[in-house]
Amino acid sequence: MKIFKIKETLVEDGIALADARDLKVISDVRDDGTHPYGFSPAEIIGNALGSCLLINAQRIAKKMRMNFSDLSVDLQVYRQEDPPKVVKIEYTIHIKTDGSEEQLEKLFDYTSKYSTTYNTLKDSVEIVGKIQKIEIENIKEREDDFIV
Repeated sequence: MKIFKIKETLVEDGIALADARDLKVISDVRDDGTHPYGFSPAEIIGNALGSCLLINAQRIAKKMRMNFSDLSVDLQVYRQEDPPKVVKIEYTIHIKTDGSEEQLEKLFDYTSKYSTTYNTLKDSVEIVGKIQKIEIENIKEREDDFIV
């Protein structure tokens, strides 16, 4: 089992500093989530899911020998007020590729299947996702722009 250690410290009213692996991240810890210098906890949940999906999408696309670029995830996190809770996350994976529809379906399925964050959240948060292919006219002419 892998263990991750994080220390979160209040540094001033509304601002916390998270420290993990000697990396530091500012968090918004105002009760209304409006501080301009950090993500709120709900945004951090969305960020964690988006990052995890991107990790898997790159890794899986490379294993599938799928040429791609311009990989991104758009997320919407829905938080109810009483009791305060994230109740739904919608996401769209955008990928520029010459991959087939079958490859895209597999990529989409495996991206969530092997996501630590998705698997952690899925039993308590409604998660709705999709993948959107951005067409490439002639991928061979643009190989220097690609991740793989």
